[in-house]
Amino acid sequence: MKRILSYVILLILVGVTSCKKLVEETPLSDGTLDQFFRTSFDAEAAMAGMYGQFQQTMIGESQFNNRITFWGDARSDNMERQKQYSNNSTSEIHFNSLTPNNSFADWGPLYMIIGRANLNIAKFPDINTYSTNPNSKDYLPEATFRSYMAQCYAMRAICYFYILRIWGDAPIRTTPFLSLDDNPQAPREPKIKVKQQIIADLQQAYEFQAKGATPIIWYVNEGAIAAMMTDVYMWRSHDGEIQPDYNKAIEWSKNVFKAKGVTGKVYSTTGTSGDLEATGNWKNIFTNPAASIETIWTIHWDVTANGCPCMAGVSSAVNNTPMRTDVNVFNTWAKSNTDVRGKQTIDATKTDNWDRLLKWYGPTGFTDATKTYLTSTQSAAAVGTDKNVYYPVYRLADVFLLYAEALNKTGDRTTALKYLNLVHQRATLPAYTATQLNTETAMEDAILDERRWELFAEGKRWFDLVRTDRVLQVMNPLLTGRQVAEGASATGWGTDKRRYLWPLHRNVLNANPNLVQNAPYSD
Repeated sequence: MKRILSYVILLILVGVTSCKKLVEETPLSDGTLDQFFRTSFDAEAAMAGMYGQFQQTMIGESQFNNRITFWGDARSDNMERQKQYSNNSTSEIHFNSLTPNNSFADWGPLYMIIGRANLNIAKFPDINTYSTNPNSKDYLPEATFRSYMAQCYAMRAICYFYILRIWGDAPIRTTPFLSLDDNPQAPREPKIKVKQQIIADLQQAYEFQAKGATPIIWYVNEGAIAAMMTDVYMWRSHDGEIQPDYNKAIEWSKNVFKAKGVTGKVYSTTGTSGDLEATGNWKNIFTNPAASIETIWTIHWDVTANGCPCMAGVSSAVNNTPMRTDVNVFNTWAKSNTDVRGKQTIDATKTDNWDRLLKWYGPTGFTDATKTYLTSTQSAAAVGTDKNVYYPVYRLADVFLLYAEALNKTGDRTTALKYLNLVHQRATLPAYTATQLNTETAMEDAILDERRWELFAEGKRWFDLVRTDRVLQVMNPLLTGRQVAEGASATGWGTDKRRYLWPLHRNVLNANPNLVQNAPYSD
């Protein structure tokens, strides 16, 4: 089941578990359910459908529709529009002028995944009422059942976590639509309730999850659940309704360190460079994640099954992409002769930032940042548009830096500095000193800077800016420059923090009259 996304399975499941969006979800007929959720094979197919929906939602069911980028990077200082090929949605993102017509303002695909998870959670416990013989291939073993339940609760949690961070208040649905009497037009619940649901789901997932097992990287696992929980406890909303709990984040980071990596490695509880990939093997995280000591959970786009991973701004394809690397990033970090990651992430051989992202593609083994990573000819041969993409959802360097941030916030700058430097020095950069980072703010700035480069294009940057309340500080001068370049008034990003959130798409509002648009956006 390594190749999770199978369109054959998805076609089977569409009539069983899918819906256009939560507010339009069609109840399942008893006749359909009578034919499904009876065997272990049905459970496996349902799991494949859930993961397939998640991967398709995040990487894209069509060209340049990689939501993980548009939600996590495109509004940040990592990306800008490619003007010649921009469209209304990307122009709105570029100038922070989002409207309810923006393609990426629709939360429907995430609720489709939630719908699948809800159905699995409700129906998996019934399977062995049909397949009662433990020796039968149709029987769902207890260990498999518990693993599936853990993954479903965690998948529901991560979808609600995206919804919470992108839109704030949201309808909460934890049961499947099984009857025409079910009302799909639920109102939005406050952010704090959404967060509570996420934590409850992750706690349930962690209880179901077997501990100490060597995980399969393509599935949610012990370390992934703990990493999600760390991320959730670090979250702060724009209005202060949700505050971080740094002590809980530290606790759950330590649970990540207790879990085995995908190679069977047991991480050090005190943190060592041996927990991370070596400098020369950094690209293994993205090109051979199943053999990487650092990876936790990665999603896999198989070009044979799913077609070209033509992702806007972060793909090997440069033709007609509506997004690209920010010009300042391209001119500095991508061409850096000090940080080894720049030229392994972006094709620095280009004369401008009509760039090709190399992060997901080989070859590996370069440790000297002064080299040109690939020539243009080599780059075209090495990447192209017909290569698989392994996209990390969580990995250890991400958790190390969240852990360092939480330690800094609780007064332990010494240990925070250690974990920051483990990632920083791996990139061939000189270690930070306690003298350099002698205040909480200086330490946090360094950690966020490190996260920007280490996790570049992994869908993290925008959320980092929001939860640390640095959107105005970082984006205002950038937006001002973009406006001046277009001959418009230099109004910058503005001061209304409610715009940290996205508007609800007009189709979502039209389908559910109980929903209220996010202020200050109009319907």
